Amino acid sequence: MKVGDVVNFQTKSWVFDSANDRYANPGIIIGIPKGSGSNRRVFMVYWRNGKVTREHSSYLDVVDPVKKAACK
Repeated sequence: MKVGDVVNFQTKSWVFDSANDRYANPGIIIGIPKGSGSNRRVFMVYWRNGKVTREHSSYLDVVDPVKKAACK
């Protein structure tokens, strides 16, 4: 993942079911906070509803425009 990627918040864990409802997919990665090394990938994401959050890469799914176009 890199700055400029379009992403969706996603998690399959029931613990985060309510979090899935709070995110306005899609979002765009706007930054990588200092201190986010290769072991801990954290990204600043600007969401469709105007909110900006820090998210761990394990909760982000990159939207692949090629796959999306093929599904239409």
